[in-house]
Amino acid sequence: MTVRAGFIGIDRYGDPEIRDLSGARRDATALWALIADSLDANDAALLVDEAASRAAALDLLDRTLGEAGPDDVVVLGFAGHGTPDHRLVLADSRMADLPGTTISMADLAERFKTSKARAVVCLLDCCFSGGAPARVVDNAPAARDGALSLTSIAGKGRILFAAAAEDEEALEDPQSRHGYFTQAVIDVLVEAVGEIDALAFVKQVTERVQAAARRTGHVQNPMMFGLIEGALSLPAGRRGARFAVHFPEQAEHQVGAGFADLRAYDLPDEVLALWSARFPTGLNALQQRAVNEFGVLRGQSLLTVAPTSAGKTFVGELAAIQAIAEGRKAVFLLPFKALVNEKYAEFSEVYGKNLGLRIARCSGDWQDQVGPVLRGKYDIAFFTYEKFLAMSLSAPHLLRQLGLVVIDEAQFITARDRGMSVELLLTNLVAARRQGVSPQLVALSAVIGATNGLETWLGCRLLVTRDRPVPLREGVLDRFGAYHFLDADGTEGTEELLGRWDVRVRGKQPSAQDVLVPLAKKLVADGEKIIIFRNQRGASSGCAEYLARELGLPPATAVLASLPTGDTSSTSQRLRNSLAGGVAFHTGDLDREERIAIEGAFRSGDSGVKVLVATSTVAAGVNTPASTVVITETAFSGPGGGTPYSVAEYKNMAGRAGRVGFEAHGRSILLADNAFERERLFRMYVRGAPEAVVSSFDSRHPETWILRLLAQVPSAPRDRIVDLVADTFGGFQATKADATWPTYMATRAEEILDRLAHHGLVEVDDGQSRLTMLGRACAESPLSLESCLQLVALLEPLKGQPRTALDLMVLLEALPERDTDYTPQGRGGESNRPYELGQRHGSELVQALRRRAENDRAYYARCKRALVCGDWIDGMPIQDIEARYTPNAFSPMASADIRGFADGTRYLLDSASRVAALVLGEAAPDDTSVRELLLRLDTGLPPAALPLVNLPAPLTRGERLALFNAGVTDASQLRGLGEEALAQLIGGRALALRLALELDPTAPAEAAP
Repeated sequence: MTVRAGFIGIDRYGDPEIRDLSGARRDATALWALIADSLDANDAALLVDEAASRAAALDLLDRTLGEAGPDDVVVLGFAGHGTPDHRLVLADSRMADLPGTTISMADLAERFKTSKARAVVCLLDCCFSGGAPARVVDNAPAARDGALSLTSIAGKGRILFAAAAEDEEALEDPQSRHGYFTQAVIDVLVEAVGEIDALAFVKQVTERVQAAARRTGHVQNPMMFGLIEGALSLPAGRRGARFAVHFPEQAEHQVGAGFADLRAYDLPDEVLALWSARFPTGLNALQQRAVNEFGVLRGQSLLTVAPTSAGKTFVGELAAIQAIAEGRKAVFLLPFKALVNEKYAEFSEVYGKNLGLRIARCSGDWQDQVGPVLRGKYDIAFFTYEKFLAMSLSAPHLLRQLGLVVIDEAQFITARDRGMSVELLLTNLVAARRQGVSPQLVALSAVIGATNGLETWLGCRLLVTRDRPVPLREGVLDRFGAYHFLDADGTEGTEELLGRWDVRVRGKQPSAQDVLVPLAKKLVADGEKIIIFRNQRGASSGCAEYLARELGLPPATAVLASLPTGDTSSTSQRLRNSLAGGVAFHTGDLDREERIAIEGAFRSGDSGVKVLVATSTVAAGVNTPASTVVITETAFSGPGGGTPYSVAEYKNMAGRAGRVGFEAHGRSILLADNAFERERLFRMYVRGAPEAVVSSFDSRHPETWILRLLAQVPSAPRDRIVDLVADTFGGFQATKADATWPTYMATRAEEILDRLAHHGLVEVDDGQSRLTMLGRACAESPLSLESCLQLVALLEPLKGQPRTALDLMVLLEALPERDTDYTPQGRGGESNRPYELGQRHGSELVQALRRRAENDRAYYARCKRALVCGDWIDGMPIQDIEARYTPNAFSPMASADIRGFADGTRYLLDSASRVAALVLGEAAPDDTSVRELLLRLDTGLPPAALPLVNLPAPLTRGERLALFNAGVTDASQLRGLGEEALAQLIGGRALALRLALELDPTAPAEAAP
């Protein structure tokens, strides 16, 4: 098959009555260069501006169509003005004689009909309707020759693909300076792997154009006319030498593995030397594709889907450094505070110390640099999803600072509890493009199924790879030792991983321990490092303890010595027991310093930790690679057996296997009870495909979504509120699936607006709906609409006398978000807790906690959580809190529960205080007391001990409490202590603290807000 091509693009018209354009020449040149580079064709024709006269254009048509043979495919393109009666306006066309100086559809139809070409594809990026930004001749007189309609020239093997419907405008993007249609054509061709089917090409281009127009509040629907018989494919696009000449800013500087190749992008030598030292093997295949094919260093937005350890995180890092080199700022959005802290520490070490870059973090705790970030005093900042959403709504100028947004673990958009926040922050970024705010977006995901148009909605290109640097063998092991596996190359088999007699019942009844003990013994004996995933915190620590007893490994003495000694929990002692046998565990019951110590030990090659037992949170981005991963359960713990793991969740855990540079392959082992379950799990998980990406938007309950979306705009016409919903990924998917969805949702939106107005959250002025001050405080909070209304109802009766921040802390326990926190209780609940709470805070607040409680047990749980938070902020040792609130051995109050209650309350307190200020007025707690309580909830310290957070060395809660209990509250008192006395109080941190005081006795390392 031979492809013949010709393109025409006109920005400058000779007739002063015909308006000039700005992107048509650019469009035609880009398509010509792309096709010519892709086919290495020297005879592809291009006519632009004054060269594109009517005679020259007809000659181009005659040459390409007339000389085509029966095996040839002709691709034609026109970018410029059209007329309302379907004529193509040329550079020398005259308004006074349009019929005689344009090319009509009849001219095209005749040439299409007589051509011998097997197929003709004509791309028209012009329009035939009015409008200022449109490519149409204004006030064009009607032709007298009865010009043919668009449908008349199409036919068998003849395809006319127009940028817009006949009553729509063909729009230009002011940023790319391409028409939406041409940009979509380029992107689809470039992203194609091999030839692309013509119908698939049309579908993908149409979806992209529709989405791009929708993001700017317009409608543009490309239209295809014609008939294809048999297969017809178009060549994949390649930006080569011709493209580089005309578009040097988009030129594909082809890079190899060596970082020196990146000099073509003007990156500083210091950066390249730093990367070369960190990554001696250079850029891997995925990273090279991101640069060479997907333009990540040219500002192209990108959705990258790649397995764990494939190197996708560095794709975001590359884009961030490029953005900074160009004078822009970069932010990384991460799912967990622990990941924010990990990345902040890593980048501070790598880029802060070595290159002087300003690194910041905003995760919702006292160490945040919110002020510097809002003032633009940073280069790279790390956020949790929720913190970025809240700050971008309350301080919209934040988005205007940004050149790049990297969202890690983008699959969280589907998460039951986090999906709304992720989707809303992305919606805010998408909608901001209407105001000219368009930072580059790099979304990263390890496990994702069909994207369902996510990349189109985001305006990203899609880079997908299934290749891993270390191939993964996945399989299922039953209790008889049979391991049914699937290799990365598709090879399937079964082997005897354990002997039939290795597995024996070790307790009163069969359990996972029966398999895990002999399996861990075998793997450790083979020199492997393994992660065992369990679905509960208690099961994880218990598993680590019995493995430590059974495996006979030497103690991990270095890790034991590095663990903090102050304010340890009951779990801390279990960790020490496990480490004494060379086994570690990683759960929420450990404090931050303990988790960091365990993560570092497992990554280290000589720490002595060969086995790590962990809950599934380790799979979400924490850097703990293993050679083999064992997945014990297939469901999260909960009533009725719990929620089964999704395929994506399983794949994420399995993907932790395989250490780059250490193993030739990784291995994951899922446990099954018998051969039947082994085969079922093999089909479901090993052979299963990750679930398709779906929005967490629920059309049946859009109230909170609409409230939150109203916070993204100053105001909106009542009948256009539905457009805000349509901007979401859920709206994008719903409209795509059902054209009548906007009508249904418009009716629901009207009902919800009436309800919001009734509760004083929305007001209408001159036909514009806008949030009231109370409505905005609610909308910018993480609370659902129902929780906001409940909070207002709880506050209303408290008007009239001053209220404290502690009062607000107690009231928060009555909100639905807090009721979802698991609260350990005895079988019948703990009826004494309301009395205890009343003794501390008075009966009025205790009675308020009864409001809408599902039952007495839920009411008691609310009181218990408030009591736990009170003891935490008063500085009670964590083991004492555990003992005070553990009802029995089967329902222990663990350290993770205590910290979880404090974190959950702190997460809501800031927003709730804004609502309280509006409801209670002068009776509301003042900002200073709220900020103090937020710090106490974060650090677990009483008010008098808070100055200790400003000491110039980071200390744990236990170390600060030890100093406080010894009467030390500031740096001046520390200088009066001898080194030995200081060491007795805070152990190994004494020297570091003493040195910090000597180096800078006045400035704290991290200042409290």
